[in-house]
Amino acid sequence: MGSLDSRKKNQVYDTSKSKALFEQIKKYEAGGVGSNDRLKVDPYPIFFAEGKGSRFRDVDGNEYIDYNLGFGPLLLGHSPDKLIEAANRQLQCGADYGAPFELEMKVAQKICEIIPCFELMRFNTTGTEAVQSALRAARAFTGKNKIIKFEGEYHGWVDNVTVSYIANTVDLLGPRENPTKLIFSKGVSPSVLQDVIIVPFNDLGAVEEAVKREGDQIAALLTEPIVSNAGIIPPRPGFLEGLRKITAENNIVLIFDEVVTGFRIALGGAQQHFGVTPDLSVFAKAVGNGMPISGFGGRADIMEEIVSQRVMHAGTYNSNPVSIAVADAALDLLSQDNGAVYRHITRLACRLQSGLEEIYRRNGIVCCTNRVEPLFGFFFTEGPVHEYRDTLSQDAEKIQRVRREMRMRGVYSKPTPRDVWYVSAAHTDQDIDITLEIAEEAVKAAG
Repeated sequence: MGSLDSRKKNQVYDTSKSKALFEQIKKYEAGGVGSNDRLKVDPYPIFFAEGKGSRFRDVDGNEYIDYNLGFGPLLLGHSPDKLIEAANRQLQCGADYGAPFELEMKVAQKICEIIPCFELMRFNTTGTEAVQSALRAARAFTGKNKIIKFEGEYHGWVDNVTVSYIANTVDLLGPRENPTKLIFSKGVSPSVLQDVIIVPFNDLGAVEEAVKREGDQIAALLTEPIVSNAGIIPPRPGFLEGLRKITAENNIVLIFDEVVTGFRIALGGAQQHFGVTPDLSVFAKAVGNGMPISGFGGRADIMEEIVSQRVMHAGTYNSNPVSIAVADAALDLLSQDNGAVYRHITRLACRLQSGLEEIYRRNGIVCCTNRVEPLFGFFFTEGPVHEYRDTLSQDAEKIQRVRREMRMRGVYSKPTPRDVWYVSAAHTDQDIDITLEIAEEAVKAAG
């Protein structure tokens, strides 16, 4: 996999085999993909054959430096040897038991010792499931039904949390003091809207007003501590602390959705980084490095709703032995040398972010960047960007053109206008050098 290291300037990839496969698969799989965002690769999805370290190769033999990393999970890169060994060892002992096993206990203990809010936890398979489990526990514990969520935040694809996730214009979001509740998908019943309260992110006043108005009905406030799916939007100083105070004073369960930030911006996630401890938290993605695993947990008194079985929590693949074995190996690597992995990826992310920003600005692209540790993304707008409404003034088409030109030359990043760059432990300074060379060519080609 060394073709990028000897690439010719302005070399553009031929992806004709991917195009042919896409036409074939559409005859059998709806839309030709397993998840809608994969269709945002223009002009057609790229089909991949193998990946190792920071790079992967498509079916046409083209090599890419990967900054999408499976939409975030591959914190240690593609196919790390120690994780492959762990998966193979477990497969020799069985792929699934439908019953507890010793390694499950050890990994649960590790996670409870790492995540600040975890007194008790449970495993799930996907982030979507874990979010729903946390919400169910919060409703049972408080005896209330409504939740507060923020505009532009993604908490999985289930109906009750995909409200006001995306909008084409600010006008669609409605007035700040009374935001419109937007249903994201056809097929969603409007009945889900009665239990959701929408407010803008980073606006404590709006949260206070919602709680003053409906606090006796609000079970939980659900938030990404760093908005990570609308591009990267950090909390303002004091915002998370304010949420902690408001929820504690009003018998509202504070839930951090750390599907993206958990184990990525710090071993203990955003709650460790910011020093704000929620009541419940959700994790997924990075802990499995590509294997399907998630979980939720928090205060023992809330999790007692699960322990007592007053709240149903189930799943055939929960605590799957192969996923647990990979998570165990991943946690060992992430914990080594007092956070060496995090220092490495943060240093490279800083270098990549500043290099890209300099290239964009030098070529006349108006942009701003938000970054927290290794997690960053660009907005093609003047900025600053403090909430989802601020992102809707950006030139989304320009972002997509630049990203397409980069992809055609061997740099693969998240294929949506909601720009996020993921750096892994496998990335190197040479990867950054090549990426910046390609970015310079791509920006000029994008016009």
